[in-house]
Amino acid sequence: MGNIVFARLDKIDYQATLRTIVDSVEQQAKQDETALLSLSKTKLDAVLNENNNIFIPSTLLDNAAEGVNVYFDLENYPFFQKIKEVIEKENKPKGVFRLRRIIGNGESKELIAGDLYVLSSLLGETQDIQVKHTNQTVSPCHVIVTVNFGGGTMAHLEYTFSEQDESIELEWSGIKTILEFNSETMNPTDPSLVYSVDSIIDTAHPADQSLIKRLNNFSQLVNGGTN
Repeated sequence: MGNIVFARLDKIDYQATLRTIVDSVEQQAKQDETALLSLSKTKLDAVLNENNNIFIPSTLLDNAAEGVNVYFDLENYPFFQKIKEVIEKENKPKGVFRLRRIIGNGESKELIAGDLYVLSSLLGETQDIQVKHTNQTVSPCHVIVTVNFGGGTMAHLEYTFSEQDESIELEWSGIKTILEFNSETMNPTDPSLVYSVDSIIDTAHPADQSLIKRLNNFSQLVNGGTN
């Protein structure tokens, strides 16, 4: 059984990828080779029932895809992994998590549901989520999400969908720790908004009914927010 990874190819850090990569399933001659394919529902449907080990982003998941492995964009960024390690060292994290993302118009708003899944896995079950949208027919459009995790922990998430270059700012203000990251201040020759195929495979979650239900719930909350 070979690995098949579906991803935005411009997001892949090939230098940090140690696995052997091929660009089609037909070229996958060995089990230790990984086929890396561009995002396509048609391509996914073609390989779903062929006993493959499939990895897809959360934005490509639907109820019919149970049995694949799901990865989350935010969870794979090296800077988020470092911040996650620090937060996880706290017994019961308390603080405020702030996230601001500028996202291209071609990206699905299901990305927000994926971020909520990642943050709830890190900070605890959500007790209250409030969502506000600007006019979605006008570009740029904005989505603001506030999350109460209880126990003194909150998150404030801002999303802008526009033609601007993608960027991420985040901050964790804990009791003893303040962590910050801003992709726009990074060295332009050292792109920060990329991740390796190895990371995708290592961090992916089995797409069982529990995961699908949680993602659907977050998606409904995001899409049902009041103006």
